[in-house]
Amino acid sequence: MRKVGERLLELIYPPRCAVCGELLTMEEREGFLCGDCRKVPYLAAEKCPHCGGSTEGGFCEACLKEFACSRVWAAFSYETVRDAIHLFKYEGDQRIGKGLGRLMGIYLRQREPFSAERAEVLLAVPLHWKKENRRGFNQTHILCEEIAAETGIPFQREGLVRKWDTAAQSTLSHAERRENLRDAFSVTEDFQGKRVLLVDDIFTTGTTCNECARELYRAGAAEVMVFALAAAGQQ
Repeated sequence: MRKVGERLLELIYPPRCAVCGELLTMEEREGFLCGDCRKVPYLAAEKCPHCGGSTEGGFCEACLKEFACSRVWAAFSYETVRDAIHLFKYEGDQRIGKGLGRLMGIYLRQREPFSAERAEVLLAVPLHWKKENRRGFNQTHILCEEIAAETGIPFQREGLVRKWDTAAQSTLSHAERRENLRDAFSVTEDFQGKRVLLVDDIFTTGTTCNECARELYRAGAAEVMVFALAAAGQQ
């Protein structure tokens, strides 16, 4: 039986669907998806999340050449989970974040079992501490916690840090994004010879993940794979 505090919290902040953000009915509240999203609208495995071209899973070979990572893929298109991401990141609904993270973990187990087994450590794209304090939480840490619970991949909260509070990437051009993140990240733990699965919430141009991957490779990582909640490419 649920605690009284949990029931009161639901009265103030009614549970919402982890995919579309719609309010859940009383019958749906034991889960984290509404009836319309019960069949999870994951990205099609045969379609590149970046360019929309044909692929056997994840980014196609042509797109992958743009990045330092060995493999990049996303669970959803951005349009599919846009409302849920907004509620999670900007309105503080961490229950939606946990539901999204759980769906990412299920995606890994079911659609990327080889990559899930290959990864030795789970890392989150870091927020600067000032931004984390303003928001009250690190959204990518919440995703990683749920992925780790679903897959068993160890989540290392520390080890990759953002050295300064950079401007929001969404406000910048492609060239400005690269300059904005130049030398912005630092590796503070030993990843020598490790196969790293780097997790981000939204993959747009890939500049942030690319810079993180470069630093990890410089620190001796054997492989860096990137897994995003959503890709904002062509669908």
